[in-house]
Amino acid sequence: MTSSAKCNPARPLEGVRVVDLSRYLPGPLTAQILASLGARVLKVEEPRLGDPVRYAPPRTPPAGEPGDERRSALATLLLSGVESVALDLKKDAGREAALSLLEDADVLLETFRPGTLARLGLAPRALRKRFPRLVIASLSGFGQEGPSSGRAGHDLSYQALAGALAPTARMPAQPTADILGAWNAAAAVLAALVGRDRSGGTGEGAWIDAALLDAAAHANLVALAAEADGPQPVGRPHGLAGSLPCYNLYRTRDDGWVALAALEDHFWKRFWQALGRRELKSLSQTPTPEAHAAVAAVLAEKDRDEWATFFEEHDLPAEPVLSVEESLEAPQARSRGLYRRGDDGLHRAGFPALFDGCRPRADERFPQLGEDTRKVLSEAGLEDLASRPFAAVGGVGRRRSLRRWL
Repeated sequence: MTSSAKCNPARPLEGVRVVDLSRYLPGPLTAQILASLGARVLKVEEPRLGDPVRYAPPRTPPAGEPGDERRSALATLLLSGVESVALDLKKDAGREAALSLLEDADVLLETFRPGTLARLGLAPRALRKRFPRLVIASLSGFGQEGPSSGRAGHDLSYQALAGALAPTARMPAQPTADILGAWNAAAAVLAALVGRDRSGGTGEGAWIDAALLDAAAHANLVALAAEADGPQPVGRPHGLAGSLPCYNLYRTRDDGWVALAALEDHFWKRFWQALGRRELKSLSQTPTPEAHAAVAAVLAEKDRDEWATFFEEHDLPAEPVLSVEESLEAPQARSRGLYRRGDDGLHRAGFPALFDGCRPRADERFPQLGEDTRKVLSEAGLEDLASRPFAAVGGVGRRRSLRRWL
């Protein structure tokens, strides 16, 4: 199956309405996943600055749009296809407007610290009583309970506390806790919706307590299994984190890099036999500096792209380490069509799976802060608020850059 422009867009969540109060990366990514699957996402933002992810660098002028407004590339990936509603939840009018939106909502997504919704007059347990069918997804750093539940944190600190950084004691390449936390929350929301609506189901929603710490710990299962032989010190890699010569990154003659993943014996045998380097035969699982150095010396004999051709010719699980730009232009990636540029020149992402050969995608429209407020409030029967100046629900003020993103 391949993605085709002729296929009908898959929208399995058509008719599902999500009210999204989240900010930064994990919550908006959760909402984007649901939007890609066809849900309508109403993003409720603080009126003056909105979601701080709007100011994440780099920010660039979108092509084909008037003025000199600069837009975050990350925000474009996360927020395209949602509708922006500017409400000040600290004001009575904004809070009442949010409650009206929840009347017809299936999902409420929020990423406040535990207790914040209650202080805003939107306590999850009270909302569950008022809106029994509502699925509330609370995505926080440490979860809703426990001694650390109220603490500040970011992806790096969650990974550190979960033991996910222990095998290498180095900066991770990706914000794993944030990204997997979003997917965990999205999966939990989908499960709750199925449980609510299936034949014989309760017809009631649920309050989901999803933690980024849990996501980082769940992603660390290989390292956990490696502890079966006893506790490992921080900085000692396991087999999939760099201890094995057959499964590692190596620099090439032209200062490129290749990823060698000949983990199984038959792949390693194919590797050294194709090279005619019998001296490598016993080194695949030898976790010594000498074994690593021997394999590194062999891989330093050719340029990166020469190795790429060699790996392909011999059907080896090894590839060149591509830059992000190169990865998007690689033939297999292009054939899959996960990312594509919008008319503004910025990337949009589709859902990372195909449905009957078609990739679900959220709409490409990027909402300006508060752009959809009047329309959404009118649909909710709040014509009196929709017809007033924005100040009635918390006005949209002049935006400014946030120091934390600099």
